[in-house]
Amino acid sequence: MVRTMRITPIDFSQNLLLGAFKNPIARVLEEARMGGNMEQTVSMLSEATKLDYPTVESALQDLTKLGLAHPTRKIGNVQAYKFNLENGLRSLLGRTDQLQLGKRK
Repeated sequence: MVRTMRITPIDFSQNLLLGAFKNPIARVLEEARMGGNMEQTVSMLSEATKLDYPTVESALQDLTKLGLAHPTRKIGNVQAYKFNLENGLRSLLGRTDQLQLGKRK
């Protein structure tokens, strides 16, 4: 069975942040940043990002391969994940706050 990930190409011709956050992986990472060090499940991320379950599941698989997320424990039948934002990702995602604050001035 071949798995495909539903990722929309990022359109940088318009708003950079808007284009980036249409990408499912970016949306999952942004939710991870807001959640901090909390364990999150696919269902929690799906609800928070308004992405469907298979898309979030696929994004988590890719993030796990990159070392940015890792499965922690099972809660019933549900797998929980923790995000490793210390791999330089925290500073990258922190820049989104700076960009957003800069636009408000």
